[in-house]
Amino acid sequence: LIAAFSGAGHAAPVTEYNGCVNSVVLQLISMFETGSTELNFANCRKDSDGSGYASGIISFTTRHGDALKVIKKFMTTSSYKGEFDDYLDTLEDIVYDKYNVPSQEYVEEIGIKFSVTRAVLYDMAIVGGLGSSNSTLGGIFNATNNAFDSDVSGKSGNSVNINDEYQVDEAVWLQKFLDIREKNSSAGHKNIEAYRSIITHKDFNWSNSVTVTDSDGDDMDIKCRFA
Repeated sequence: LIAAFSGAGHAAPVTEYNGCVNSVVLQLISMFETGSTELNFANCRKDSDGSGYASGIISFTTRHGDALKVIKKFMTTSSYKGEFDDYLDTLEDIVYDKYNVPSQEYVEEIGIKFSVTRAVLYDMAIVGGLGSSNSTLGGIFNATNNAFDSDVSGKSGNSVNINDEYQVDEAVWLQKFLDIREKNSSAGHKNIEAYRSIITHKDFNWSNSVTVTDSDGDDMDIKCRFA
């Protein structure tokens, strides 16, 4: 099992994101995809929704071609000698390059500061994709910004800059993002509730652990893990 994914060898646009935030996001996604916070990139199972076989913690599937892309990258970038570690490294690299890096481009655009907000963006990229339709990260990000037509104050301690016109409390903006995500996307509703619980706990920034309410209504601490 891989205990954590640090994105070694890559340069993330937000340095802090390589630490606790990245670790917690992957554990949350793994919890809802595989039932465990252990980052089992070696996981492979027959998917119950007809998508063939799903692999890794974010379910690269054979039906939609995601698994084939992973295998092709592995075969072209690895000195393939049968080492399973090389294949797991390929899975990690694809998660990082395909979802982490582009999702964090939104952080500086509006002045996001909180770990939980960065995490929600990353989570949405993985669950819904990076496009501009109303059910993807780009579409939901734009819809959230367009939902505000005035300044909105709050008590989170940071405001985001919406279209260079309005200052909106970051926690208020994040709640709106989750509301729109829930309305527009059919995927990841358990993830949404987990992030709402983090906001309720006012656990905006993470250094060692974060408290999350799981699908059974129980609080659990997810600890940062590093490679």
